[in-house]
Amino acid sequence: MKGDEFRAIREHLGLSREEMAELLGLSGYSAVSNIEIGHRNPSQLAAMLLRALKSLSPKRANELINLLRGFRK
Repeated sequence: MKGDEFRAIREHLGLSREEMAELLGLSGYSAVSNIEIGHRNPSQLAAMLLRALKSLSPKRANELINLLRGFRK
C-alpha cells in the first residue's frame, strides 16, 4: 500500500492522524505522517484492515473501529 492510498482511506474514514495511529497501534502522528509521505510502509495486516474498512458502509466501518478500540490495552 502506498502512502496516497493510506491517506485516502484515513480521510475516507474521517480519522485524524492521531486516531489512525491509535487504531493501528502506531506510535503517533509522525508514524502516520511518515507512511503518508512514503518514508515508511504500513504492515500487510494494517493495509488489509484499512482496505476492509474502506469496503464497508460508513456506519459499519465506524462500528468496527469502535469495536477494535475496545480491545486496545
